[in-house]
This record gives sequence, structure tokens and C-alpha cells, in this order.
Amino acid sequence: MTSFKSIFIKAVSYFFILLFIYASVSKLLDFENFQVQIAQSPLLSAYAGLVSYVVIIIELIIVAILLFDKSRIFGLYSSLGLMSAFTIYIYLILEYSEFVPCSCGGILENMGWRQHLFFNIICVFICALAIIIYEIKMKGNPFKYISLISIITIVSSLSVVVIYLKSEKDLRKNNNFTRRYMPHALENEVKLDINYNSFYFIGQDSANIYLGNSTAPLNITIVKKDLSSFSKYRIPLDTKLYQFKSLKVTWKTPNYYIYDGTVPIIYKGKIENKESLTIESFRDMYFDQLSVVSDNSFLFRSQGTKFKNFVIGELSDGHVNLKYDILGTQKTGYIENDGVLLFDEKINKSVYVYNYQNKFVVINHLNAKNNTLKLISYNDGQKTEKVKLPDGSFKVKNPLQQSVKNAFASNNLLFVNSNSKAIHDGTMQWNKASIIDFYKIDQQYYSGSFMVPNRQGEKVKDMLIAGEYLYILIGNEIVKYHFAQPIIEQFHR
Repeated sequence: MTSFKSIFIKAVSYFFILLFIYASVSKLLDFENFQVQIAQSPLLSAYAGLVSYVVIIIELIIVAILLFDKSRIFGLYSSLGLMSAFTIYIYLILEYSEFVPCSCGGILENMGWRQHLFFNIICVFICALAIIIYEIKMKGNPFKYISLISIITIVSSLSVVVIYLKSEKDLRKNNNFTRRYMPHALENEVKLDINYNSFYFIGQDSANIYLGNSTAPLNITIVKKDLSSFSKYRIPLDTKLYQFKSLKVTWKTPNYYIYDGTVPIIYKGKIENKESLTIESFRDMYFDQLSVVSDNSFLFRSQGTKFKNFVIGELSDGHVNLKYDILGTQKTGYIENDGVLLFDEKINKSVYVYNYQNKFVVINHLNAKNNTLKLISYNDGQKTEKVKLPDGSFKVKNPLQQSVKNAFASNNLLFVNSNSKAIHDGTMQWNKASIIDFYKIDQQYYSGSFMVPNRQGEKVKDMLIAGEYLYILIGNEIVKYHFAQPIIEQFHR
């Protein structure tokens, strides 16, 4: 007659056989989605590719070992190790993760994370009990099998902790282009139809968002921050005075600034006073991008003839200072050096984001040491090829892949609307949304990513952050979102 001990050991073994077959098969049937979800794990993002294969292989190997009587005890010890690792993984998710991700398939689809933690603890307990009963039946040395159970449980748990710590470092500082998406990052959508798609953000104050218009450059559109209404203001500038090519507007409360750059002139005015338009700078420099630091101080981007690339300069109290080394001089050519100049008013620092080099420069001060930090959009081999034309000039043969669509700096964070698809990004999510990555400005730290859904097939054209709110221009609309708590918490770190 079969003893209770033998029945219990077999029952536990068959339970784990069914459990691991179900878990591995469910992952294999939707393997691409499983990889994507592992990549969003707050603990395993950096190793999503390797972990997704290893977990399935280990589960199937354990199933094979448990099927045979002679190897069953090794299967139970292996099951104990794997379930211990799963248990500590879920515990770390619940207690130490910045956010709790969506379920990753299998049993988790029908359980909450807290329920699954209790389920795993029970599995570890019955597995350990089955091992003890087996060893008692086989008259094993209690000290040896109790020690082995303890060692396997501790080593498996510590292995997950080590992977978590290393994964965090690799994801935040040495990212191999794996994104971690913040779930439910945006809330409370509000929209306003502004009739045209030619607008761009120029700035904000406590009550309003200000828009420029690329097709009507003298118009400023003033939008209430609650998107209840908007009005228009026309800048009283006589465009016949100079041969302007492309007028642009920027804002620093309480003034607007209008400039071209191909004409060395900057105007300043106030919306509430049409007579206030004055010349702020005249014949000081030629430039194509302008950042207003204070009433009498500007950072600008100009073309440097010395190395034939872009340079950053400062105009302060009428004096111009060019710095050739901020953007680097090791690569000649305007394309490699191209990017966008931003200013974070909260921390009073400028940021230059390269369009093609997957990095950004934090400009503390023109004469101080500036930090160059990496974007996660890894692309080490981009190089331009040029062909010489009969007239002696050169033409670019292979246009580079631009990695940045637009960007915004606020609250010591850099938000980048990326043009680069990451390793585990799903094609469907990429086609249906714009991907925003955000980084710390004061250190090498990738904070995470979130998706802004397309609207009527249109992607984000421009963005602006105002406190805890994200404003985007998309199609003919301006849309306002409220950031969820995991992103808001990043503002205060």
C-alpha cells in the first residue's frame, strides 16, 4: 500500500509539473509580449532579453527532472530555488519598486501582485515540506538537507537582489537601449481646438501658455492654462525694415522676444503695451537659436567658422562670448553637431540636446565645466558620408537618423520626444503613440519613459511642462495632461 509520504511527494511534484508547463507554454505562445513586459519590470529591465529565455528554459528543465522518480528530488530542490527567486522578486516589486507594473502573463493575469506573493510563499513552503518528507523517508541526514534547503533559498533570493541592483545601474546609467515605461503616466485629458497645426510653444506664465506660429510669425496665441479659451496678439513689427527670412518668438515673463538670427537683431516687447517694442540687441551676432536667461543675458547658437560646426555663445550686457569647446570640436560638420538649445528656469541651467549623437550637454556657465550626459538611444556607428560635387562643394550622401524629435527641460528633468525604437518596444505601441523619455539634468540618470497616444493619426509635434502638467501640440489641438504620481515624484528629487 502506498504511504501518505509517497502520495504527498508525488502530488507536490505533479503540481509543480503542471505549474511550470502552464507558465512556460503561456509565455511561449505570446513570447514577444512576454519580452516587452519583462522589459517594463522595475527590476529586470536591463536583462529582459536574457531573462525571458532563461526562465522558460529553466521551467522546462525542471518539468523534465520532476517526471522521473530517480531525479525527482533534484527537481524539488530546483523548484524550491526557482520559487524562492520568484517570491523575492515579487516582494521587491511590492516594497521597493518605484511603481508596480502590469501583469506579465500566466497566473499573474488572474491574481494581484499581493495575492501572487502569498501564492508563491505557499509554494515555497509545500516544496520545502515535500523535500523534508522525502529526505526523512530516505533516512537522509537532517543537518544536510535542512542546510541545503536554507542555502538554496538564500542564494536564490540573493541572486535576484544582485540582479536587481545591477539592472538598476545598467538601466539608469549604462543603458543598452531598453525603455522602462511608467504605467498610467498621464491622467485627466483636456483638449482645445486651435484651428491650425503650425503652432509651437514659446513659453508660459502663471495663468497662460503662449504659442508662436511658423506661418504667421507676428502672431502670439495666448491660451488659458485650463484650456478654457484663447486669444491672439499681433506683434507691431514692421517686417519691411530688414530682410527677415524666418522670424521666431520666445518668451520670458513678462516679455516676449522676436528675432530672426540671419539679421543680427533681437526685439523685446510686452503684450499689454504695444508701444513697448524695443531693440534689445543690434549687430552683436548672427545666430539661429536663442535662449533668454535674464533681461540682459542670452545664450545663443551660432555657426563657427573655425571648425565648421555649431557653437554656443553668450550675449550679456552687450558683450558677446563664443565658446567653441562646449559642443565639442572633434567632429567637424554642422549635421553631427546639430541639436536644440533649451533652458530650465527652475534650476537656471541651459541644456543642448544633440539630434544625432544620443547625448546632451548641461551648460552650467560658459566659463565653467559643463557636463555631457548620454541618452539611452544607443547608436554608436552613425557617420555621415559626403560626396564632392563638380563645383568643389560637398553633399551629404546618407542622411543620419535623427534620434530627437523635440525636447523640453523643466524641474531638473529633460523630456525627450524620441525618434528611436528601443530593443523591446512593440511595433503596435510605437505606431500608436509618441514615446517620451526623461532624464535627470544634474547626473547620468535615465528616469523612465511614457507614451502619449496619437490623436486622429497625428503624433506629438511640440510639448511644454508646466508644474505637474504636460501640454502637447498635436494636429490642430492643444492637449493638457496631468502627470501621475510616479513622474511627479521625480520633480522633487
